[in-house]
Amino acid sequence: MNRTTRTTSFEIILAWLLFATGLMSAPAMPLQAAVEPKPVAVLREMNDHIQDVVRRDTSILEDPVRLRQLADEAVLPHVDFVALSRWVLGRYWRKATPAQREAFMTEFQEMLLLNYLGRVTTYRETAVRFLPLRAGPQDDRVAVQAEVEPAGAPVVEVLFRMHRVGERWLIYDVAVAGVSLVATHRSGFSREISQHGIDGLISRLAEHNRDGAAGTVSDGICKGCLN
Repeated sequence: MNRTTRTTSFEIILAWLLFATGLMSAPAMPLQAAVEPKPVAVLREMNDHIQDVVRRDTSILEDPVRLRQLADEAVLPHVDFVALSRWVLGRYWRKATPAQREAFMTEFQEMLLLNYLGRVTTYRETAVRFLPLRAGPQDDRVAVQAEVEPAGAPVVEVLFRMHRVGERWLIYDVAVAGVSLVATHRSGFSREISQHGIDGLISRLAEHNRDGAAGTVSDGICKGCLN
């Protein structure tokens, strides 16, 4: 798989992660909550809920406000943005103040939503299959494997990294064809911090998000992080 294909696949699956799980063309698999490992059940239940909402009213796909509300309701509660942000910033997380950490998490989450919710209507025909979980009942960290097949394209392997937080299973990273969300953003953010500091990164993210909310294109750090 060349770089262009890999990047495109990465964007497709991240769009799917943040919302488009519910846009599968294949029939939904029967729920197996009683026997299915909890991490897989979390992902499948998230998918089933979104599918149900979309089937009842497909006009939601053309409504950014309602898409955002659905993402807030159905997807974001299953993502551990503290862990995701900590891994993305790496050693810089330890150096950041509590206020900087909070500001970064806010802008990083907004950036992901703006970047990927806009791709939802582009990728409607996608079949997803979850594979058997290779983990023991006492494991607190697992990797849920899935195969994603966009219409007319080869199957893409996806790995959801999840961990147990209390009684909940939360996503803290996703890898598409071996390319990690965390690793992809970490390199770009690290370069920005080395040049402008953590506050500089937060400012660039906030600028990017303002441009995205206004419907304009920013050529800053965030664009580079997606390549």
